[in-house]
Amino acid sequence: MILGLTAIPGGAIAVSASESTDESVRFADAQRIEQQGDFVKRTLVLNNTDEARLQIASAEGDFSATVSATDGSGDGAVTVVFDTRNANDPDAAFRAADANDTVSVLTRPSATAPETLPTGRYNVIASAGQTRIADRLWIEPPSVRGSAACSVPATQQPDTIDCTDRSREGGSPVVAVGDDAVVQYRVSGLESSVQRPAPGTRSVFARNASTGAHTTHVVQWSPQADVRTSQTLRVNYREGRSPSLHSSRLIDHIGIDTDADGEIDRSLRTAVNRYQVTSSGGLTVAFDEPVSVADNETLLFEYHVVNPRTEGTSEVSVTFGGETARSSIEYAPNALGNVGPGVDLRVESSEMNFISPQTVFDVAYDAETDTLNVVADSTRLETGTYNVTVVIDSDIHADGERVVLTEAFTVAEPSVDNLSATMAGTKLNVSAQTNLAPQTRMDIDLTISQEGTTYFSRCLTTVGQNGVVACDFAPPRTGAANVSISYNDTVVAGPKEIEIESNVTTRG
Repeated sequence: MILGLTAIPGGAIAVSASESTDESVRFADAQRIEQQGDFVKRTLVLNNTDEARLQIASAEGDFSATVSATDGSGDGAVTVVFDTRNANDPDAAFRAADANDTVSVLTRPSATAPETLPTGRYNVIASAGQTRIADRLWIEPPSVRGSAACSVPATQQPDTIDCTDRSREGGSPVVAVGDDAVVQYRVSGLESSVQRPAPGTRSVFARNASTGAHTTHVVQWSPQADVRTSQTLRVNYREGRSPSLHSSRLIDHIGIDTDADGEIDRSLRTAVNRYQVTSSGGLTVAFDEPVSVADNETLLFEYHVVNPRTEGTSEVSVTFGGETARSSIEYAPNALGNVGPGVDLRVESSEMNFISPQTVFDVAYDAETDTLNVVADSTRLETGTYNVTVVIDSDIHADGERVVLTEAFTVAEPSVDNLSATMAGTKLNVSAQTNLAPQTRMDIDLTISQEGTTYFSRCLTTVGQNGVVACDFAPPRTGAANVSISYNDTVVAGPKEIEIESNVTTRG
């Protein structure tokens, strides 16, 4: 049998038998560059087969792992996902992007392989039948490129926004109530660490999940339906990996969040009659009288603990009013983070005391732009200034340095000021300044009523990057007129009377 080499676009080389004219497998994409901590995703296109092998091997020969990928969905392709943060554990590192497809580990790296895939060049080899095709992969260290904050209309997807292009002069941005506040951290290599759902959104989470840490755990419990009433709240950790509970100084905060903003609106501290701690990891809080929690409310309970010193996952349950919610906490040497291992979100404000910040602040990582997006619905925040900080543990970031980035924004009531009208030639320019987010849709109206007739013109426009909303009109006549600006069908500026005179500037 004679073998031939075939050049493939993107730098790959195919090796196949000469009597075979069809490749059994090929890559759907070209060679890739990824950062440590992100996922490598390679799509295998299959021809006349439903199975192929994929190998990732370092150019130096000190790392190699091979998996078998099977097309279970019947679409002729399998996307293999490789977590570079778990390189020494292929069972955890490799998976199929489509739940109908399967990936099985065939060969493993050596026992001395590092947990995180080292930087450098790797060969990526796909094979099926007599086809063998190779490509390259470069792993680079993660980078930190700063942070920025901005406001966006609530209807706009934050992952399409670049806050660095939307900044206004004058320091931290003002977010009008009704808009979304967006804080972006330009940090690569966080795809593996930023989990969905984030630990801080679970029914029980640790402020710091590091082994042996003196910290607090937070219960956030809501009934599935209807109102639940009980005189006791029970928290139970699985025996064997449960934290030590401070019986002398247990309760930090306890109460009910009535408006889904992550802070306690109705305190239950004075209603606590007693609490009981067991050696097996049980905690019972008894109230003086029965307490009711509606299905649109959340019972928040923060209490002091010492985390277990052994690594692993602990199952924990919360029972109130006959209904039980189950959760888990994963303890690790460097598990600080309510966003994910080694990644922590902290929100500070003089206006609000957040027990559960991720009730309001949604966190998502965009691996394509290497951006951690934190988005808050301003309607659930009090007016005032908020400092939003992300902390990345030194063991998570490859340069060994702890990363701390902080951005601030101020929530304020919507305002439209400095409504003015300027006549230049035959054009009337109407403008105003607003704190509403750029690209917010607004209406500017011009009305001229003279001698029993009315002229009305409406201009549909959007707020500019500099916070100015403006439109040009061509009024058919001079004389008295009114201008106004509307937002969501509500007049927010004017009506203001102006005098239209040819080539004369008129301001309200």
